[in-house]
Amino acid sequence: MRLNGFDFAGSSRPRYLRGGDYHDIFVPPDRASMAVAVGDVAGHDALAAHLMRLAGALLKRRQAVPGELAELMEGVNRELMPRMRAGRFMTLFLAVMVAGDRSIHWVSAGHGPVLAYDPEADSFAEVPGQDIPLGIDPDWRYHEMDHVGWSAGALLVVATDGIWEQRNKQGEMYGRKRLMRAVRTMREAPAAAIVAAVEADVDAFRQGVPPGDDATLVVVKAI
Repeated sequence: MRLNGFDFAGSSRPRYLRGGDYHDIFVPPDRASMAVAVGDVAGHDALAAHLMRLAGALLKRRQAVPGELAELMEGVNRELMPRMRAGRFMTLFLAVMVAGDRSIHWVSAGHGPVLAYDPEADSFAEVPGQDIPLGIDPDWRYHEMDHVGWSAGALLVVATDGIWEQRNKQGEMYGRKRLMRAVRTMREAPAAAIVAAVEADVDAFRQGVPPGDDATLVVVKAI
C-alpha cells in the first residue's frame, strides 16, 4: 500500500487461536495521510481477542489526526478500562504519516521498541515513547510526538514481542539485533518484501521450534 511519499506493509501470524496481537493500516478521510497501529494485549484467551478487536474498532471510529493523537489514545484508554481485568493491559503504537511535509506523528502506549532506520547514517534508533499501556490508569495523559522531513529510504519498523522473543533449539532469542540486520539487508526493497524477509529469517532461526507467541510486523518506508 502506498501514499504519496510512503510505502506500507504489515503482517500478523497468530500463535494462538485467540491471540491478542493487533495491527491495522488505514487512510483517514482526507486521504492526505496514512495511519498505522500495532498493539499487543496481555494474555492469549477470549478476553485478549475481544479487547484487541474492541481497540481496533475504537481507533477506526475516531479520526487519527495529527495534533489530536494524544486525545484519541486517551479516549480509547477510557473505553477499554471498564472491560479490563486484573493483570490485563494493552500496548499500542499509533502513528500518522502526512504526505505534504513527509512528517510522522505518533503516540506510544507502552509499545516498544519501535525502530527507525536512517539511510544516511546507515543506523537504527529507537523511536521515543514515554507513556504507559492502555488499561492501567483511566486518567493517564498521553503525549504526541513528531518528526518532520523523512528522507527517502528511511524506515519505521513496528513489531510485537513474538518477533524478537522467538527462541531456537538452543534457547537463544531472535533478538533486536537480528531483526535490525534482516531489515538492513533488505533496506532497498519495498516494504512488503522487507516484512516477508524478516518473517523468513525468523522461521529459519527457529530451526523447527514452534512459534512462542503471536508475531506482528509493520514496516513503513519513505520513498
